Amino acid sequence: MTAAAPGAAMHALASASLGAVLRTALDAVVVMRVDGTVAGWNDVAERTFGWSFAEARGRRVSELIIAPQYRAAHDRGLEHFLATGHGPALDKHLELTAVHCDGRELPVELSVTRTEQFGEPVFLGFLRDISDRRDAARQQELMIGELNHRVKNLLGVVSGIAHQTARTSPTLVAFEEAFRGRLASLARAHEVLTAATWQRAPLGSLVRELVEPHLQASVSGPDVLLSPRQLLSVSMILHELTANAIKYGALSRPEGRVTLVWAVADGQVAMEWVESGLDGVRAPTHRGFGSKMIAISVGHELRGTTSTDWRPDGLTFHLTFAVEAEE
Repeated sequence: MTAAAPGAAMHALASASLGAVLRTALDAVVVMRVDGTVAGWNDVAERTFGWSFAEARGRRVSELIIAPQYRAAHDRGLEHFLATGHGPALDKHLELTAVHCDGRELPVELSVTRTEQFGEPVFLGFLRDISDRRDAARQQELMIGELNHRVKNLLGVVSGIAHQTARTSPTLVAFEEAFRGRLASLARAHEVLTAATWQRAPLGSLVRELVEPHLQASVSGPDVLLSPRQLLSVSMILHELTANAIKYGALSRPEGRVTLVWAVADGQVAMEWVESGLDGVRAPTHRGFGSKMIAISVGHELRGTTSTDWRPDGLTFHLTFAVEAEE
């Protein structure tokens, strides 16, 4: 009895040490005997895999938490270690698929070490649920893909604007002025979309950026959220209307006035651009690039309709389009 006392004391100390590891570890800890059965299981493991220690004790680890596609490899690895003393999974960080008690799979990061410090040779498995990390990585991949798509589209738009502006500009100075203004309009639209994290963005914010800064303009309308594609298209339309008004229309004269109003009904946006305070206004005999840009934006991007009423004292431009459904 006297000889057995030190062994019992050492076993109690080893058990206490193992208990401390299980209680203080931030990851799920699974203690596995050399026969592949569970000898220890902390609270984090219970929360991660859904099995209580009472339910897991004595059962094979491969049957509890290892995904079916990895079970055979797990058993072969254990047999190989017992035969050779070497294991390919020991003392490494691995990412694999584990199984919850309800059958759903979850990605985990695993590290396994062998120890004899707790009274018998065991394997300590430290597992961390990395579902959030995987989800974040997938979201990042989607965002990068979407960003690449948008950048390609934007470069296509810029290339098209540059080409058409060059065709209709009589001089390099005229090209630079027109091209710079169109790029600035796109940049403001991008700022509005960035503030909305490239989700649906408010039309009012775009109007305030492009039209409201002009003292001779007043705007009003309800809140309506547009898709990025529609918002960019409307930005180009508003830019062309504003640029034309500054050069030839109501914003070129002190007595001129621009009023922009919009309404939404049954999923349709109706915008009205009204210029007044002029005299002797006549409808143009040919369409410039600005008019062509508006026609392309309305027909191809917004799939809407427009009409222009020319009056001696100004003009009224009507635009109607359907709000694009959320994806």
